[in-house]
Amino acid sequence: MIGRRIKAGLYLTLPGRAWAWAAYDFANTIFSMNIITMYFAQWIIVDLGFEDISYSVAYSASMIAVGLTMPALGALADARKNRLRCLLVYTAACVAFTLALGNVAFWVRGDYLPGIIALAAFGLANYFYIGGQTFYNALLRTASPPGQTGRVSGLGTALGYVGAIAGLLLVWPFVQGWVPGFPAGRASAFIPTALFFLAFSLPTFLALKESREGAEARSPWWGLRKIARTFREARRRPHVFRFLIGNLFLQDPVATAIVFMAVYAHVVFGMPDSAKIPLFLVATTFAVVGAAAAGFVTDRWGPRRTTVVTALGWAGTFVLIAVAQHPALFWVGGCLVGVGLGFTWTAARPFLASLVAEEEQGEFFGLYSLSSRVAATVGPLLWGGIIYLAAAWPVGKYRLAVASLAALEVVAAIIFAGVRVPGAERR
Repeated sequence: MIGRRIKAGLYLTLPGRAWAWAAYDFANTIFSMNIITMYFAQWIIVDLGFEDISYSVAYSASMIAVGLTMPALGALADARKNRLRCLLVYTAACVAFTLALGNVAFWVRGDYLPGIIALAAFGLANYFYIGGQTFYNALLRTASPPGQTGRVSGLGTALGYVGAIAGLLLVWPFVQGWVPGFPAGRASAFIPTALFFLAFSLPTFLALKESREGAEARSPWWGLRKIARTFREARRRPHVFRFLIGNLFLQDPVATAIVFMAVYAHVVFGMPDSAKIPLFLVATTFAVVGAAAAGFVTDRWGPRRTTVVTALGWAGTFVLIAVAQHPALFWVGGCLVGVGLGFTWTAARPFLASLVAEEEQGEFFGLYSLSSRVAATVGPLLWGGIIYLAAAWPVGKYRLAVASLAALEVVAAIIFAGVRVPGAERR
């Protein structure tokens, strides 16, 4: 009996479609780590001398675009049963605009106008990267055996952070100028990142299948009308609505931490890239472990309890980072950030999936995307605003910005605590 339970808990027992779905997380976090977290923000702010707020505006504009379009497109993909095809289109577009960003940054360095063009290319690449997550997340139930969405979500998150580690290591020779034709510098990371994202996403599109049974020919206008009804329906489902509001407060600080962690390490602790790489590798390793553990915890505790604890853990982590005076303590905070990232998406996706029916996954994950993207809009703008208004404190303004994120996570925990998952957590 015990042996069967252990065997049932192994990720190796998951079917091939679960691994095909999770493989996409491995690919897309190469983009997330190298472009959003590590290199682009530093290149535009540190190397070119743009203000933090300029990057915040470009990032937030892409998030607004995602929030305005993805709920309707998610509902449309549900009706047409073409979520996998939509994911392919958005992935290809993200790769194309990242290549365009790389060409602008690679050939013309240090000028103001190319920086503006690069910000626009980054915004478009980020729109398609984030927008694709709506279709990807909506395929979770399709890829999961019954009762194992938490485990499959944890597998995807864990492979995602393995992809982040692999992405950093694969791109590092280009940044160092060790590859012929690529001069040393952060801008040399962009083109390789696009190509690695494309290459590692191919297994998902080759191996994962989506049934077209029951597909309906619907127009984009139908998608807009459907999402308007979904908004009204979400308001009539108080627990779904509370989840979406709680998710906004949860994801706001997380998105901000992802975007500005490298800049914070550079300004507050004077870390060069050669010191940041080991930090991010260790933090991401903790994210892999956290994601793997979170899959089991989510299935055992239920997604609501897991998400509440995750939000409180984030609050404590942000307080620790804000008051840390020694790099060693910052390293501890970075490792906790990794664990928090592993738990956040592992628990949140099954949380929403447990609240809505199978045929509604795309449209409600569209609302989930809207909630997350509003958060990703507000967070960086809040960060940029604090940095701008507290300009008199060269280092203190960054600590103040991090401390403000802890309060948002406490609010998230309170909201999530009021959500009820019918029947799912009473076992």
